Amino acid sequence: MAGLGGKERRWGAAEVCYQAPVEAWCRRNSDGRRTVAHAAVETTAGGGLVNLAIGPVVQCMEAATLGMPFEVWKTRMGRYRNEGTFQSFANVYRNGGGAKAFWRGTGAKMVESASKGGILMYSKENINAALLASGMSPTMAGLSAGAGGGVCQVLVMGPCTYLVTGAVTGDQSLSTMQRIKQTYARAGIKGFYPGGTAIAFRQATNWASRQGFTEAVRERFKMYFHGNKEAKLTKWQEVAAGTVGGTLACWNHPFEVARIEMQARGDQGQKSISMLEVFREISKEHGIGGLFKGLVPRVCLGIWQTLFMVTGAKLVKDQLSEAGLL
Repeated sequence: MAGLGGKERRWGAAEVCYQAPVEAWCRRNSDGRRTVAHAAVETTAGGGLVNLAIGPVVQCMEAATLGMPFEVWKTRMGRYRNEGTFQSFANVYRNGGGAKAFWRGTGAKMVESASKGGILMYSKENINAALLASGMSPTMAGLSAGAGGGVCQVLVMGPCTYLVTGAVTGDQSLSTMQRIKQTYARAGIKGFYPGGTAIAFRQATNWASRQGFTEAVRERFKMYFHGNKEAKLTKWQEVAAGTVGGTLACWNHPFEVARIEMQARGDQGQKSISMLEVFREISKEHGIGGLFKGLVPRVCLGIWQTLFMVTGAKLVKDQLSEAGLL
């Protein structure tokens, strides 16, 4: 492969990984239009820090609004599986001291959102851009990028979701700092990671599904509404695509129920069991339907998060691009 000055040189493995997308970026159609690969590499080159900045802001906004109430409602249903959907909602309100109960654990959630949002946006968008540059379809790139971004989130999500689960299902007289001290004294750092396997499966499938399904719907919307796969969707069409994508992504709810059960056991000092053991135990006690307890608030949360982290993030970046800031 030719280097600078036309001289032949050998490329290292790392350089080859970047060389292919750059070469794809340089290849344009004969009429001078940019290819998808061109746009993708431009996004990767200039969007890294922007994604890192957008992610925490958008994720914190999602959690501070309706995200937290849906999270608390879903967590209670995942733990107290004998309660119905509306019974669980009423019990959160009644037992937690009113509307404020739906924001229990918000401090830990804000730390989680600020960190995992940046991690998700930075990793997901750069993986997506690199895969598009390699010639992968938008749907498959979205699936793969979402999975990669989701897995990257697990490190910070383990302790934070554990603290939220404990605040909702455990001793509610404990403050967040008291729960942290109690957990660390009992089991050290590993005490904050019960259900880590379930979180990894959930996050990988969460964002692979949300990103992938939303991209698939967007592609179909472009053809259905505009008759052109290169068309730009309106903001309301983007919102509709995110809503459909977020709903379809909730197929993986059993991982979420397992995560809640494993973390609640850890918070209460009970014997830890594996994810598969949780599946067997819940299925034996409640049937397959027990693995889908909390699905209604989870669908609502999935739509809300997708609108912020997939559709909303894209709209923000589009506005920045139009303003010449990206």
